Formats: sequence, C-alpha cells, structure tokens
Amino acid sequence: MNIDLIVQSSYIFLFCLVLAAFEVQIEGKYGWAAKLPTWRPSPDKWSAKIFRMIMSGKDLTGYHLLVYSLVLVFLHYPYFVGQNWNWSVELRTLSFLFLISITWDFLWFVLNPHYGLRRFKSKHIWWHKKWFLFMPNGYYFSLIISALLYSGFSLNWFLFKEWLLIVALLSILTLFVIIISFIFSRKMS
Repeated sequence: MNIDLIVQSSYIFLFCLVLAAFEVQIEGKYGWAAKLPTWRPSPDKWSAKIFRMIMSGKDLTGYHLLVYSLVLVFLHYPYFVGQNWNWSVELRTLSFLFLISITWDFLWFVLNPHYGLRRFKSKHIWWHKKWFLFMPNGYYFSLIISALLYSGFSLNWFLFKEWLLIVALLSILTLFVIIISFIFSRKMS
C-alpha cells in the first residue's frame, strides 16, 4: 500500500472537512449562497450557461467562482515549490478537484445542523436539480470525470486501482465523520 497516497488522501480529506465547516458557517441553512450578498450574472450570459452545464444546473455566483478558484490554487501549490509538473500530473491534480467537490459538498450536509443525513434528499436541496439513487447526479458526473482524468483517459488498470483507493479512503474518512457527528448530535439532544 502506498503510504504517500494515504497521507495525500487524508490531507485532501482534512481540506474538504475544513472547507465544508467554513462554508456551513458562511451559508448556514441557505445553501448555494442563496442569502449571500454575492455577484450573480444573468442566467442568459455565456459564463453562467457554461457553469450550469459543468455544475449540473447550479447557478454561477461570485462566491462559488472564488471558492473553486481557491481550491485550484491550493491544488497547484506543490508545483510552485519544486514538484515537477507535466500534463499527466496536471490531469491527476484536476481529478482531485472533482473528488474534493463531492466530498466537500457532502460534508457540508453532514456538518450542517440544518440538514444532516436525514435531510439529504432532493425535496430539501433545491440547488441539486437532478438525483439518482439517493445522490445528486453531479456526484456521479464528478466521479466519472475524476476517474478519467486520474487515469489520463486511458485504460491503465494500475492508475484506476490507485484512484479507487483514494475514493475508498475519502469514503472511509467521511463515514468516520458521519459516525462522530451522529454521536455528537445525539449527546446534544
């Protein structure tokens, strides 16, 4: 087992956890920046249309444009302090963007006292427009894109197994947070 991959995945998870908690503090019960005083372009603008297409129907906001830019800057930090860059590692870096977006988004619901798992349903979450098997369609889309990017759009079984390990680690850590939050919420009531 690759210890570097475990450490990297754990660090990425910690980043998602802090980002989700930070966003819960900013947005509260109003998801997708619904009550934030942020820039919102007209839905007819080309940038808003492209964003909606990439983000499974979600509206473009200045807040989300900046927070996703922050995540991209964070992911590229290693290349500015000496790690070798090439297109192969760039694709893997972008793969992490999609894994982060799922993990961070789901943790937002887990950590948010106004939602939790009991309200992780389409009827309570207007900004996730379409759902399949109890999850927003965007999660499936992000997983597929992430797997393709990580493997370099190839059928490289080694890279795919490595990606599956990362997804498994993120899932296990997420499950741990779910259990802790469930225990904590039971003690608070």
